[in-house]
Amino acid sequence: MEYRSLESESFERIHQCFNEAFSDYTVQIQLPFEKFQRNMKRNGVDLRVSIGLYDEEDLVGFILNGVGMWNNLPTVYDSGTGIIKEYRGKKYSKKMFEVLKQKVEREFSQYLLEVIQTNVAAYTLYSHQGFTVERELLCFMVNKESLTKKAEPDFDFHFEKIVSPDWSTVQIFWNSKPSWQNSADAVERVSDQLEKIGVFSGDECIGYGIFGLQSGEIVQMAVKRTMRKKGIGSQLLHQISQETESLHLRIINVDKKDEETVHFLMNNNFVNDINQYEMILNLK
Repeated sequence: MEYRSLESESFERIHQCFNEAFSDYTVQIQLPFEKFQRNMKRNGVDLRVSIGLYDEEDLVGFILNGVGMWNNLPTVYDSGTGIIKEYRGKKYSKKMFEVLKQKVEREFSQYLLEVIQTNVAAYTLYSHQGFTVERELLCFMVNKESLTKKAEPDFDFHFEKIVSPDWSTVQIFWNSKPSWQNSADAVERVSDQLEKIGVFSGDECIGYGIFGLQSGEIVQMAVKRTMRKKGIGSQLLHQISQETESLHLRIINVDKKDEETVHFLMNNNFVNDINQYEMILNLK
């Protein structure tokens, strides 16, 4: 068995291994090639700091890493770790990480990842490597036909398509920092593949939403604090629902401590179906 950089590997081979490795995962993941490429771009994956597990010339495992800034520090982000079933239980994941850590710790200050809470084996592995839990992140889904009836605000407002959010404005709307794959940097990497709408009262932006037109995934959504509990969030959800092609809406990685957002989603009939830990390892 060999551990090699994925710098010279083709996306096609990585994609094939990815789908095979996650075919029996806790949450089954089978991504079409174009969506796999989009996710890689969105997460800032850099194959120079990603690693593959090879059995002779067969790629049988991988760690795909994104790179960027997190809390103002140069950071590696685990965008996906997987091993084909036949090669599990032999400590290859641990060895892959150890080889990779030696490579990235010279250039980066921290290593960030998310792990599904029910994936005890992965959580244990990361804990033993020194990762600590930063946050609990909740994921939600709703069938669009089950959305609570939208409220009717008692003031004039309108929706507008926007090219890119004014980040300095909308960040003030946030209750908590978005996770890596929902961050402003992630949005900008795939901006042309996401829909963005703003809610305006006159010329003032009082809310916004960023979402996938086909997938129904809401990447970011927020309302100005002083304009909450007036029906704006409900209207925004229904507007997104009307524009998306999917039969359901999904929101991933809501900070568990953001009780206001959690209550809002549940009041609109979203179901909490998956929970994750956001974990971090200091490399310096």
